[in-house]
Amino acid sequence: MNFKMGSLHLYYTSMIIYMIDAIPLILYTLVIKPIANMYHEPISTMVSPVFGNYGFYLDSLFFISLVLTTISLMFFVLAWNSAIKSGKTLSAGTKFLPVVLFIFAYSLLGVSGLA
Repeated sequence: MNFKMGSLHLYYTSMIIYMIDAIPLILYTLVIKPIANMYHEPISTMVSPVFGNYGFYLDSLFFISLVLTTISLMFFVLAWNSAIKSGKTLSAGTKFLPVVLFIFAYSLLGVSGLA
């Protein structure tokens, strides 16, 4: 069985993975991490009945977001490369919007990881 994904399928796969990644990304960078930083005790000593060790939970969210964003980026690069090899062209919006999304995701992860 010869299974070969076309550039359009790779692009859609990349965006679906990014969509799934948006949940832990937003939770970590915009909701949970800023609230955790407002407490006066170290995050690593905080324990939640739902999440357990709060520091481990935050580290897990960061790692999940970073891995899913990187996998999504790899699929996007493969889609772009596949389109070039097959002689097809991607529209400017198809190329530009994911690049902006990846810059946004990595900058959010970088800024929130520093805090």
